[in-house]
Amino acid sequence: MAAIVLDRVSKTYPGAARPSVDGVSLDLPEGAFVVVLGPSGCGKSTLLRMLAGLETITGGEARIAGRRVNELEPKDRGCAMVFQNYALYPHMSVAENIGYPLKVAGVPRAERAARVRAVAESLALSEHLARRPAQLSGGQRQRVAIGRAMVRAPRVFLFDEPLSNLDATLRVQMRAELRRLHEKLGATSLLVTHDQVEAMTLADILVVMQAGRVEQVGAPRAVYDRPETRFVAGFLGSPPMNLMPGRVAEGGAAVALENGPPVPLPGRLPEGLPVVLGIRPEHVAAGGPHTAVVEMVEDLGSGRVVHARMQGVPVVLHAPAEGRMQRGQALHLGLPAARLHVFEAESGRRREPEPLPATQAALAG
Repeated sequence: MAAIVLDRVSKTYPGAARPSVDGVSLDLPEGAFVVVLGPSGCGKSTLLRMLAGLETITGGEARIAGRRVNELEPKDRGCAMVFQNYALYPHMSVAENIGYPLKVAGVPRAERAARVRAVAESLALSEHLARRPAQLSGGQRQRVAIGRAMVRAPRVFLFDEPLSNLDATLRVQMRAELRRLHEKLGATSLLVTHDQVEAMTLADILVVMQAGRVEQVGAPRAVYDRPETRFVAGFLGSPPMNLMPGRVAEGGAAVALENGPPVPLPGRLPEGLPVVLGIRPEHVAAGGPHTAVVEMVEDLGSGRVVHARMQGVPVVLHAPAEGRMQRGQALHLGLPAARLHVFEAESGRRREPEPLPATQAALAG
């Protein structure tokens, strides 16, 4: 049975021009680590809070383990939530913070202490049980917040941007810890974030949201390799996909950009169709018919990210760490047909070209 089912779930605030969450339907299997990714204001945190019972659902139905939870109190839903700001009690010790949900639930003191010790050991917090939150590092405070969720042994863990307050090094460490804990506990986890690296590294299932709606759902690599909308293509990836407006030309076998030679397609589309052509920075090839001028070079040590302008259109590409690369340098670039993505300019939806005959495909390749 699916652990979480959302059936056309919506949230509309009084006086709002549009819903914050607009008819979201998801079927998430038990034990999965699900990451909801999207920009600020897309509705991802509201969706999480509705599932937790901290916001009312104004339309649709939410079910956890087959049970409708729309009207249930938060404590009765089998969820535990970890907040962005930790939400620890400053006057309580680590042990008291972790054990507080059990105290409220009336769990006997001896059992409560045993469960707190077990959770603290799994999170490497055993030496800090007597400390107050102010005496801990950011990473330790986040582990205490996770421990407070774990001690309840919930069916579902809900994480609301839990790593955004940590520095870069701690975020890497905590990503690994979250993934390890998920594998150990086996509970369903739902995490919301705007961090693409976090989403790609943690998720079994990735849900991309925009303007209150789900744009795409799938395995992270599948979503990255085959974005279904222009928004997903431009949002997922660091740097994001290059997107270049144009129009289908040459009998439907190429896209004419604003300037320069047409870009051959891996198939055929209707002549004259306005489209947006996409290609990821790592797939832009050195050497080719398109002229570009370097505007900025980001040296990352292991390689470089080059920002250039190709025939009046901004383009980003990857380059090796060695060799000459500087501002104002002229480049000749190729856009391999097999690496191109095509989106309709009006709808933003992905458009698959119809396969070319074998001889034409060989010439385009």
